Amino acid sequence: MPKMGNKQAARPAADSSAKLPKIVAIDADGKATRLKAERLEIDFGDGRKLLLAFPERAWGDLEIEADADDEAAVPMLSLQPGACNLLTLRVDVHHDMAFLEPLDLPQAAHSPVLKLSVQKAVEGDDKANAPKKNHIRRWAQAALQQDAQVTVRLVGEDEGRSLNRDYRGKDYATNVLTFAYAEGEDVPGIPQANDGPLAGDLVLCVPVVVREAVAQGKTLEAHFAHLVVHGMLHLQGLDHENEVEAAEMEALETSILRALGYADPYA
Repeated sequence: MPKMGNKQAARPAADSSAKLPKIVAIDADGKATRLKAERLEIDFGDGRKLLLAFPERAWGDLEIEADADDEAAVPMLSLQPGACNLLTLRVDVHHDMAFLEPLDLPQAAHSPVLKLSVQKAVEGDDKANAPKKNHIRRWAQAALQQDAQVTVRLVGEDEGRSLNRDYRGKDYATNVLTFAYAEGEDVPGIPQANDGPLAGDLVLCVPVVVREAVAQGKTLEAHFAHLVVHGMLHLQGLDHENEVEAAEMEALETSILRALGYADPYA
């Protein structure tokens, strides 16, 4: 393929008294406007973007992500203290960065680097049901054991069926397809790549994921999280060709998803 670069209780409906975060925009004259949004995108006009994802409840976490128009570039955030209650946040875009070999430090000192690209080849309801990039990044990073360059492509039924037929010989759309572009060697834990970061694509067929979530009584978010984790583990060399492999992979998926706050996908 050319490079492109479970049960959880249903979420209760929010009532009118739910403690949601309050988002207020203030203009140069001090006029305040209340916004109803779950995500803000700030475009600086020179290829740099800042994305703010708000929590579903007032006590949740605010996610801040740098992004760039050029998928080959690496967006980075830097913080500069300005006062006891002020931080200056800067977004820079680097076009000549390369992955470095991990230093010979204790395991905890090195966090895997994920260079992620998300493509949304969907429209209408499929586009509305597709997960957001910041969520995909969180799920993929949680399953990552080595530096990786990954493209996640969200597709509709037709493209999902075509890819599954062309590359697996199965004439139907499936939930997730994994395409790896780097071979690795076995090391304790998860296979590691020999030369540079791992590279590969994950293809998620949105309408299939939606149907499965409904049929299995899961939230759509939980099912997408499971499939991203599942695909990332495949990308790193894990498989489920026999009962032993399947048990090991399912146990690892369950552990990762539990750390992310989701229920056992196989329960």
